Amino acid sequence: MRHPTRYPLIRRRFPAHRITPTPVLRRKYALRLWTATVILVRHAEKASGSGNPDLSAAGHARAALLRDMLQDARIDAVFVTNTNRSRQTGTPTAAAEGVPLTQYQAHDAAWLRARVRARHAGKTVLIVAHSNTVDNIASAFGASAVLELEEPHFDRMFVITRSWCATRLLRLRYGAPTP
Repeated sequence: MRHPTRYPLIRRRFPAHRITPTPVLRRKYALRLWTATVILVRHAEKASGSGNPDLSAAGHARAALLRDMLQDARIDAVFVTNTNRSRQTGTPTAAAEGVPLTQYQAHDAAWLRARVRARHAGKTVLIVAHSNTVDNIASAFGASAVLELEEPHFDRMFVITRSWCATRLLRLRYGAPTP
């Protein structure tokens, strides 16, 4: 016969520990104490051509899959660059969430970080970037371990979670695999 009180601490469920900053810390470090979840992706596959190409059929399928994957994420904002491929990647998610596309300059990661901090603190945002800007944007949000993507890498997704005491990076892949 098992003794029901032999391991009482194991059977008891403890709530997750939650550490919140004190009012003194909030005043002293107000600029550093903010949270946000940033979902960072590269635009989907582009059609061949020069200049400002649209998405290919595979790119449109990947953008629709991104929308479906993020349907329960409660996206508060979608940031895109001024290229067709970036806008077309972010549009399905923005339309599904009922939020407008917010345009940013591709190489201005500092502005992007300040905008997210000022207007979307505590929320989840989607940022559609380019292969040569993903690493700079991730670094601006505190995730410096992201490297510049190669040309065929369209399936990478980075989830950067900022809390007042740490930044976490989750690397994912979605859709049809790319090399």
